[in-house]
Formats: sequence, structure tokens, C-alpha cells
Amino acid sequence: MTDSPALKILVADDTPANVMVIQAVASRLGHAVVAAGDGREAVRLYQEARPDLVFMDIMMPDMDGLAAVRDIRGLPADRWVPVVFVSALDRMEDVVRGLESGGDDYLVKPVDLRLLRAKINGYAHTLALQRKVRDYAAELEGWREQAEEQVRLGAHVMARLTDTAGLRDPMLRHFNQPADNFSGDLLCAARAPGDVLYLMLADAAGHGLPAALSAMPLTQVFHGMTAKGFSLASIAAELNRKLKGLMPADRFVAATLAAVDVRNQTVEVWNGGNPDAVFLDDAGGVAMRWPSRHPPLGILAESDFSGETQSARVQAAGDLLICSDGLLEAESPHGDRLSLEGVVDGLARAPLERRFQRLVDGLETHLDGGAAHDDVSFMLVRVPLERRQSVRMPVAAQVSLEALSEWRLDVSYGPAELRYLDVVPAALGVLGQIRPVQAHQGALFLVLSELFNNALDHGLLQLDSAVKEGLGGFELYLQQRAERLATLTAGRVDLGFHVHEVRGEAVLDISVRDSGQGFDFTSYGEGAAGEGDARPHGRGIALVRNLCRELIYEGCGNQVRARYVLA
Repeated sequence: MTDSPALKILVADDTPANVMVIQAVASRLGHAVVAAGDGREAVRLYQEARPDLVFMDIMMPDMDGLAAVRDIRGLPADRWVPVVFVSALDRMEDVVRGLESGGDDYLVKPVDLRLLRAKINGYAHTLALQRKVRDYAAELEGWREQAEEQVRLGAHVMARLTDTAGLRDPMLRHFNQPADNFSGDLLCAARAPGDVLYLMLADAAGHGLPAALSAMPLTQVFHGMTAKGFSLASIAAELNRKLKGLMPADRFVAATLAAVDVRNQTVEVWNGGNPDAVFLDDAGGVAMRWPSRHPPLGILAESDFSGETQSARVQAAGDLLICSDGLLEAESPHGDRLSLEGVVDGLARAPLERRFQRLVDGLETHLDGGAAHDDVSFMLVRVPLERRQSVRMPVAAQVSLEALSEWRLDVSYGPAELRYLDVVPAALGVLGQIRPVQAHQGALFLVLSELFNNALDHGLLQLDSAVKEGLGGFELYLQQRAERLATLTAGRVDLGFHVHEVRGEAVLDISVRDSGQGFDFTSYGEGAAGEGDARPHGRGIALVRNLCRELIYEGCGNQVRARYVLA
């Protein structure tokens, strides 16, 4: 007996005594024997019994052993079955002829029983190893099929998550080339209420499926909060909170978030662990640069995280470049890496309309047929010098007055809430539950943002918009705003919303009141900043007047009422 599994052995010989000898040895070793008296019967039993090992005589009636083995070898096979010729023909040409006909071994009669036992044990061991290899192969095949299914499903989910209308925005061109089946770089873009273009380029640690899984939770947070008009700082904080609570400690995601506001000609950036974002003007110069000032997402606890952004006003038309480190670290066959300076230089020397394609072609030329060792992604956003006085809003659905119910909401915010809350999206989140209001979210975001920011900035914080004029004025204004808001200890802003019917129209009345000293709203009113006015302030109230049926400031400017027509 051996430790190998029992075999089924086919013995083909027209002499019963020879069959009995092999059968006796095989039985003592724990194997079963099937006997055939000629070659034709041996072929039939081979097909029916599916033996593991064959001992074949050569000289037999009807069909000899050589022909039988040739027929056996011609049958479809899913495994290897050794065939050992056992024959009295002992010349070398007989042995060679037997092996050439498909045999694996050759024994000369009379067979020494010790040799026969050793041969059976040897083949039993070899066949046991073959079974293990076959089992391993089947297991590997199962894993391969499972992996392919995971890849297919993962690719489908990633495609659905990343193929959004935002990435087809006319201002945006994007590129994402994975180093593996999946890209750990995630690109997202969406229009926020007010027509501001929000962007995210996230680069998860590593590449392939683990990196893609790390980045996937970011998409819904980004799109959901962008649609509601949350600030870049709030989005960054929520992305960090989500990753910190969901992913292991060694999984983090470098990210660049940006908000491009063409109407107000501003670019705002939060950069955590990615290469510098740069703004390249039409002349080829780097007009603005936003280096990383934060750790990647998913590292810091919520209490230690900072969503502080960097903002700048666009002084000239140009292109905003956001990229992952895979672009800058792409190596040529000689080991040379692209650098940010090299990328910027290539863009600067390209015609404006060819900048994006020049970057794509330059990467391909640099790699020279080789593969990048990391995921490569970048976004190029065309930012025109265009101060928009009006905003194109979608046509809202009509509201049935019969179905309209009167609705009212009043809410008040103190210093603590004003410091950490995104007031406008928070208020609109509640207001947006009212069906007649839902189709007007974009316009109402603009209206409420302007009225609330005037109340906070000018009423409570006593900021002067004239500070924005001049080089660096916009950044100075934001700095003063952050400092005064951080030290605000008194004051309130009250918001009121009233949905009702007035003379056959469904309307929303908005009221904003602050406890501050007010401001000279007349200097920001009608005609204060027309279509051709280049001043970086003063157009907001005029825009609100265009969107609303009525806009009435009262008192010293710390109270305002706006009537917006829903239908």
C-alpha cells in the first residue's frame, strides 16, 4: 500500500495468466484492475471505465496493442493517463516503436514483480501530484473567473461613478490613465447652484483596485454637497470625515478641490497632498499657484482638520491645471521624470487651443512606448475673462395653485453658528423640501447667498467691498473676513421664508435681517455696477433685482425683503 490514492488500472493482454500477475500486485497495493482480452476491447473499456493507468500487451488478436494505443491517444483527453507496454518483444526497435505509438514506458516480459510494484507506486505518486496540480489549476481558474467578474463589476461601478455630465463641461478637459485595471485617481466635476464649476482630483495611495476602492466613497459626497451649494471648505471636511471613519489607517487620499466662479472671476482651491495647482495665463506665464497646505484626506481627525482654502481673483484669461503626482513622476525609458516646470513650459509654448492635446501628446512622447508606473491624471480648465451680470437658469416647472399650501420658516443664527455653519445650503436644504421650490434651487441660491453675505459681511463684520479693488485686494478682503468672523462674539442674522399665493401667483418671500449697523446698500443698488463695469464688487444686488419681482431694503440696510415668483 502507498499513501497515494487508489488507482483504476486497465490491463490489456490476451493471456489470462499475465493479467492475473499484474492484478495480484495491483490489488496488494490497493488498486482496482479492469481487464481486456484484445486491443479493441481495451479501447472500449478505456472510454467506459476512464482508467488512471494502462498496461498494454502488444501482440493481441483483432487489434494489437500499438493500434489500440494510437486510437486511445486520438481520443479527447482532459488529463494524462500513462500507458505502459508489457511485451515479450525485447529488441530496441520494438521498444522505440512502442514509445513512438504513444506509450510512456516499456516493460519486457517476464516482468520482475519488484520492478512492476515500483512502477505502479511511481505512477501512483506521479498521478497524485497530477491531481493536485489539476485541482490547483481548477482553483486558480475559479479565482481567475472571480477576479474577472470583480474587475467587470468594479469597472462598471467606477464608470457609473466617474462618467458624469460635469466632466463634459465645456470649460473642462480631463485625462485619466490607470497603471492597472483600475485607476486610483478620481476626477469629478459639477456645477454648483449659482453656476460655479466645482472640481475634484483625488489620488488614492497606491494604484489598482485597492486605490480605486479608497477613492470611491468621495464621489457621492462631492456631488451631493456640490449640488446643495456647500462651500469648498465644508466639502473637504466632510470628505476627510468620511474617509477617516471608513478606511484603514494606512489608506489616505491626496486631493485638490477647486471652485471656478466665472461670474465673480475667482478661483478657490483646497490642496491636500497633490502637486501645485497652477493658473497659466494666455501669454504663458504662471499667474497663480496653489501649493499643498494640508495633509491628504483621511489622515487627520475631525478636530484637527482644516478646510481653509486659498482664493484668488482672475486678472486675465487662462487655464487652470490640476494634476496628480503620477503625471510629474512619469519616467522616460532613460529614467527622466516629467516635472511641473516641464509640464508648464510645454503648455506655455503650445497654441491656446492645443494646450490640452499638447500635454497628452507630450506625455506619450516622454513615455516613448513605455508604461507609467502610477496612475496619471490631470484637468485643464479654461477660465475666460468674463464678468457675467446675469446667470442662465433652467426653465422651472409650473406650479399648480390648487396644490399650493402656505408655508413659513423662520430661523436665527448666532455667532457660533455663523462661524461653522454653511448657512445658505443649510437653509436651502430645508426650503428645498417644498415641492414648488425645488425647481428654483439655482436661482434661490444666488439670491439668498447675496442677501445673507451682505448681512454678514457688511452688517455684522463691517467689511468694505472697496478693499477688493487693486492687486491682492480680493485676498485681503477674504483674510479680513476670516479674522473678523473668528473673533465674532455678538450679533445675529435672521432669515425668513414664506411660500404663498399673491394675486394668482405662487411666490416665495425671503427676509434677511442682521443686528449690525447696516451698510450703504444704495451704493450697491441699481446701476452701481453695469455690464461693462470692471470693479470686483457691486453686481450682486443688481443680479438679485433681475431674479426677483421685488427687492426692498429698509432701515439702515440691515433689513431686506425679496419676492421671488415660483409660478
